[in-house]
Amino acid sequence: MSDLLSSELKTYEQNFESLVGTNEGKYVVIHGSRVLGSFDSQLDAITWGYRELGNVPFLVKQVLKVDAPLSFMSNLLEVWQ
Repeated sequence: MSDLLSSELKTYEQNFESLVGTNEGKYVVIHGSRVLGSFDSQLDAITWGYRELGNVPFLVKQVLKVDAPLSFMSNLLEVWQ
């Protein structure tokens, strides 16, 4: 994710305890150093973010006590023989 969302990730980490207490399981929208809102679904959060902020980088993250590691798969994997 490089530096693109580093400010937003830092904001999430700084506010983690209060977010878990009030928004666990919900999706939060973070832009810069501000937590702008929480939503029941990821789609609602993304839609609101684009409508209110426009086409700028913002973070939508589900608030969970334990973050599950992200894993990505590709159908372009080669089989080595």
